[in-house]
Amino acid sequence: KISKSHKPYKSKPLLKNQMQIPQFIKEVIWSFYPPRYRQLADKPVYKSFGFMSKMLIIVFLLAGLVFVPKLFMLSSSIQDQLGVFDELKLTPKVTQRAEFAVPTSKPWIRIDFNNNLTLKDEMLVIDHDTLQYRLLSPKKIPQAQLREPAAYRTETDSFFTLVIVLMIPGVALLLFVRAWLKYALLIFLFGTFFFIITDLTRYKMKWRQMISVAAHAITPILVVEVIASAITTFFLFEIPKIRFLGLKLFAITLILYAVMMILAVLGCRVEDCRKSK
Repeated sequence: KISKSHKPYKSKPLLKNQMQIPQFIKEVIWSFYPPRYRQLADKPVYKSFGFMSKMLIIVFLLAGLVFVPKLFMLSSSIQDQLGVFDELKLTPKVTQRAEFAVPTSKPWIRIDFNNNLTLKDEMLVIDHDTLQYRLLSPKKIPQAQLREPAAYRTETDSFFTLVIVLMIPGVALLLFVRAWLKYALLIFLFGTFFFIITDLTRYKMKWRQMISVAAHAITPILVVEVIASAITTFFLFEIPKIRFLGLKLFAITLILYAVMMILAVLGCRVEDCRKSK
């Protein structure tokens, strides 16, 4: 007999959201699993492009991590490259009426070739004799050395390294925009092409569905291309004389994209047949 004081064990109900996989992670996994393209095909086109954009951002960040070791070798590389010049002299002629300051209130940059300036809170100050800049700590370079960088490689390499490092965010943003436009164009081209081809068969789908399929099928292509661009793209076999906004097209990834599209369409058909039984 069970005593009245004894209470039977009751399991605690599982939390509703416990151990749920985020939708974005699901989409990444489904992009490599053809039968799931039936669900992906029904996503709105703008959401499919949103997924592609998120993937491109993540892959660009990963490519940036791969590129980081090259930054540590940048200084020595600049010194070596300046050494290829037997003589390199820069002799600019500047006439200035007033001090250049940007912004005018609490400026980051001040340039005045008529006077000697002192670096205070600015990021960059150029005067008659010196160039002064601040990254972590103030630095000063005589203009005589900047005018002959080949003769003063050791002294000027840190400044040129800084200039290149500061350019990287802007260059990365430009590359991202160009890459996004390239992959968006490929999505529309491949999506429209496969829509026309499959419309003549039993595998036909709506155009918007095929575009959503293409936006997810491009996932492995952009992963391979963007990360490889930080190392080497030799193995991807560049298509000569064909570029989009200055970006290369590669035979291997285009073939891979076509294969992914075929598998995705077949996956949709298999899923439709399974549900119809």
